[in-house]
Amino acid sequence: MSRFKLLTIGGIRKRMFVGFVSIVLLLFFSGMVSLFELGRVSNDTEEILLASKSNVELAGEMISALNEQNDAVICLAVIGEDSLAYRDVCKNAIARLSDAVSLADARVDGAAVDSLAVHVGVLNSMVMDYLDGKLPFDEQFTSRDWYVDSYKDEYVDVASHITRYMTGAQSTLGPDVNRLSRTAYRAVTPVFISLVVMIVVVIMFYYFLSVYYIRPVLRMNKSLGDFLTFKVPFDATMTCRDELSELKERIKSLISRLP
Repeated sequence: MSRFKLLTIGGIRKRMFVGFVSIVLLLFFSGMVSLFELGRVSNDTEEILLASKSNVELAGEMISALNEQNDAVICLAVIGEDSLAYRDVCKNAIARLSDAVSLADARVDGAAVDSLAVHVGVLNSMVMDYLDGKLPFDEQFTSRDWYVDSYKDEYVDVASHITRYMTGAQSTLGPDVNRLSRTAYRAVTPVFISLVVMIVVVIMFYYFLSVYYIRPVLRMNKSLGDFLTFKVPFDATMTCRDELSELKERIKSLISRLP
């Protein structure tokens, strides 16, 4: 009897405990994996947004410097207001435009940035030659002619290349967006798998509860009711060796002691 007790004590409680702990651990593990993947999604999203914002701001800086340079060149070459202030504006705009292009070249690799750098270099050289008085102006070739025939065309080319850079920089975010999509899928997958496994585990848990605990209890209850009502011998057949089997034996022992 003592050996039988050692085998059966805690059987139901242990099985219940193992079942519920398995469910909790499964939910905890899937939740941790999902949180980790969602954290990666958040970081990747932030990086993509920051890169996009940085490229737009850099393109805006280029356009601002280019327009500032163009306005100063118009005042100098077309209107004829040759002053030190406009010359300083031109030099400052040249420096800003060169710095922005250098920064773009460091961030984005591609033909668009290389072509932009070449055209910006040509434009800046043209303006510096004009400011340094290296252009042979005369009655046949005035500063206005230089602006219309040379500078304006290069200015338009630089502006179009800045636009190409901005659109090209946005297109380079495509791989990052695809990576973000895959990361989001990985974040959802553990939850879906855990849900399927949870459904299977719950069904199995219900099945084992029904087969090994609910049905034996119902059989013992019916057999005990038949004995009390019709004096039918108590006999609840079960194959398990746990608390229910011990309970059945004690009920039989109790019934055998009745007068």
